[in-house]
Parts: sequence; structure tokens; C-alpha cells
Amino acid sequence: MVIYDSSKIYIDSATDICDKITRINDIITALEDTALKSATNDDISEYWLDDGQTKIKTVYKGTDAVLASIKSLITLKQYYVNKLNGRQVRLVDSKSLYR
Repeated sequence: MVIYDSSKIYIDSATDICDKITRINDIITALEDTALKSATNDDISEYWLDDGQTKIKTVYKGTDAVLASIKSLITLKQYYVNKLNGRQVRLVDSKSLYR
């Protein structure tokens, strides 16, 4: 079992982009659970990510900090998805569309 000091180290240790996206999704899921628990009492809260092979523990000071982390991780995840798939735009002439 591997114990990571932070989620950054956990994401950085991924071998490829797909693995990074999976790890980011795992962390987002754990943070969403933490946000639900801390929504009723805005105290210092922590989350644990324990999937049997890894353990991560992080402490946050309130729901706002948890939600800010989720937002940042979603942005990072979208960056990796765009890097993996590329960004494409398809332009279509308006005359070819049915009206």
C-alpha cells in the first residue's frame, strides 16, 4: 500500500494521461463527499481517499475551500482531456442546414 502526502503527488505519480484523469476523478469524488458532510457545519473538515492501494489525507478549512479545490480539479481534468483528445471545431456553411 502506498501512502501519499498530498493529492498533487498522487496525480503526478500517474504513468499516462488516462491514469491522471482517473486519479483526478477519484479525488473529485472524495471531495464531493467531504463537501456534503461539511455543508451542515462549516468547520475544518478532512477527506480520505483510500482505494485499497493508496491513501491520501487532506484537511480543509470549510466548505468554500473544498468547493474551490473541486473547481480547480475539474479545470485540470478538462485540460488533460483536451490534451488527450485534442480540441476541434467544425465549421458548417449555413446554406447546408435544413430550416
